[in-house]
Amino acid sequence: MLKWKLKQIMVEKGLWTGQELLELLETRAGIIVSHTAVMQLIKNDPKAIRWQTLDALCTALECSPWELIEYSPSVAKREAAYKAVGEREGAIRPYARKNKGQEKPKKTLYPEESF
Repeated sequence: MLKWKLKQIMVEKGLWTGQELLELLETRAGIIVSHTAVMQLIKNDPKAIRWQTLDALCTALECSPWELIEYSPSVAKREAAYKAVGEREGAIRPYARKNKGQEKPKKTLYPEESF
């Protein structure tokens, strides 16, 4: 799970409004972004972000991308992985498929065999 930490970084840097971030983006990074776009980045976790935008944010806030984005594997995914490999109770175990009667042999590529 990825966590977007723009708000926390802004607080650490003493920025309290989107307008302050806009001014930093313009002066330090040389990029002009709409107020609406900045507010969307502050309020919501982005589904996708351009490298140019991420670079501008890092330049303006004087931080690394890893300070803005934090990765932690979700508990549900870890639980599912444990169950899949059988390390917990109720683990999913592989089983052999049952044949439905006698199947006819499939044709092979060898002409000397008779069918």
